[in-house]
Amino acid sequence: MLIQSQFKNYLRLFFLVMSFASCDPSKKFMKEGDRQYELGNNDGAANNYYNALLVKPNKIEAAQGLNKTGNIVLVNKFGEFGKYVVSNDAEKSVRQYLACKKYYEKCKAVGVELDWPTMYDPIYEDIKNDYISKLYDKGLDLMQNNKFDQAEVVFTSISEIDPSYKDATVLRLKSILEPLYQHGLKMIEIENFKEAYRDFNKVTNQDLTYKNAKQLRDEVLAKASVGLGVLPVQNQTRYQGFDVRLYQQLVASLVQSKNPFLKVVDRSSLESMLREQQLGMSGVVDPESAAKAGKLIGLKYVLMTAISDLKYEDEGMIKDSIVAYEAYSETIPPSIPNGLPQTVTRFRKVNYCDTHQKRRLYYRVFYQLVSTQTGQVVESEVINEEASDEIHYATFNGAVKTLYPELPNGNYMPSKPAAFREQFNQVKRELKSREEMIQQVCLQISQKIIAEINLYIEK
Repeated sequence: MLIQSQFKNYLRLFFLVMSFASCDPSKKFMKEGDRQYELGNNDGAANNYYNALLVKPNKIEAAQGLNKTGNIVLVNKFGEFGKYVVSNDAEKSVRQYLACKKYYEKCKAVGVELDWPTMYDPIYEDIKNDYISKLYDKGLDLMQNNKFDQAEVVFTSISEIDPSYKDATVLRLKSILEPLYQHGLKMIEIENFKEAYRDFNKVTNQDLTYKNAKQLRDEVLAKASVGLGVLPVQNQTRYQGFDVRLYQQLVASLVQSKNPFLKVVDRSSLESMLREQQLGMSGVVDPESAAKAGKLIGLKYVLMTAISDLKYEDEGMIKDSIVAYEAYSETIPPSIPNGLPQTVTRFRKVNYCDTHQKRRLYYRVFYQLVSTQTGQVVESEVINEEASDEIHYATFNGAVKTLYPELPNGNYMPSKPAAFREQFNQVKRELKSREEMIQQVCLQISQKIIAEINLYIEK
């Protein structure tokens, strides 16, 4: 009996081993992957093909399936990256790109190398550098305010994005500065002098004596800087003086913008060079001539501006009589003997005086940023700006609190909007002067032009 029992146990073990040997888990994943692919769920299909390769690394059908569906998934992930780029969401753009990279490496680890779209790499590098730069600013600011725990979180986030910063820690200042210094050297190698300047500038802001960071900062700034010549504004209107004011504001705003890469040329030097080239300052200068003159004195760009339209309107003081309705009480005798009189509210049409005045200044300006190297216009736009001021004073020969803009609807008292009430309480003041409006519009135009110039130069 014992021998027979042992034989049965061996027999069960044999069949159990044989059942395991005949079971291939990868087939289950392949079947589910094919099913998900037919349903249009490429993400689910790719995951199943990936699991099949984990179980059976040399399964050709699984590798082919992952290659086919994984590339579709990767394209979709980069589609999300593109959306974040367009919406200027730097953080999500960076995180999504890293998610794409992680997915790519995951597939590569099981022997499937997907098609990596290299066209996105330079876009990511620009966004990443700018994003990390801002994070570093935030981290350094937190350190200066002794918020070390928060700073550590920021630097940890930076190291997750770029492994070259993995040793950054608030415990040692050198560990913060050295990655910045090394990144600056890397930027010099690829001739990204603007990014290098930002790195070295951060280093010197923390420690002016750190290695040769100050020397490198000054060297890359010289290489990254561009000379900009601002031509006098061309006046295409019949009004005199506005062109001079706009030119003065443009130059002042450019200097005040404190763009480290922008060097504004002194006007007297520019005028002297233009006279040598026989280009009249008051005449029309075409982009080709401006580029030629600018190149001769070492400029990289020339800014040309013209006022194409200008309107100044002053209505003068106007008085209008406006219809309104005054509420008053009237007592009605009793309708029955010994009854009580009734008081009712009635309305009568009246007029109040609205004294108003309005001034408006309208500019249309056209600008061109010309490259002296190619003679081509690299940035241009028509800018419309205006400044206006308007005052209203309402007066009424009676009690303003009894005045309503309309008659009642039914048995309810009419509404009295806040704007209607407030016009009777306006504090008298003078309209903005013409000079103030000129200054306002010139500033608005200058800020718009300079913002566009800075965006182009920062590229």
